[in-house]
Amino acid sequence: MIQKLLDADEEPPPETGAESPAKILASGPEFMSIFDPTEAASSDPSIASKSDVSAAHRDYEPPSAADAIRMSGLAWSVGIVLFASIAFMMVIGWFADLLLGSSPWGIVGGIVLGSLIGFIQLFRVTSQIFKK
Repeated sequence: MIQKLLDADEEPPPETGAESPAKILASGPEFMSIFDPTEAASSDPSIASKSDVSAAHRDYEPPSAADAIRMSGLAWSVGIVLFASIAFMMVIGWFADLLLGSSPWGIVGGIVLGSLIGFIQLFRVTSQIFKK
């Protein structure tokens, strides 16, 4: 067994007839990959070339640094506003349950009303994010 392990380091005898796996791998792939740097010219009209850019993409300008900061700040505030409105209205519903004795319905009503307020605020802030 040890002799087989030691003999495994030696080069195998040259093969005759068939190509070795190392030669096959070194010759390159025989198929086209999406990662190939060369691009074959296509005669298919359904495939758009790089020069065919739609008007929407042609007029696109990336946002400036100030706009990107403004949009990311508003995006963070969306999550905070949604969570805070639900939590705040749930606490108010809990206090309403304590005062009125209507055990789960104050919390349920607070969560529903907080969700409604949160989603309205979500749409208002989102419209400000995408405003040009």
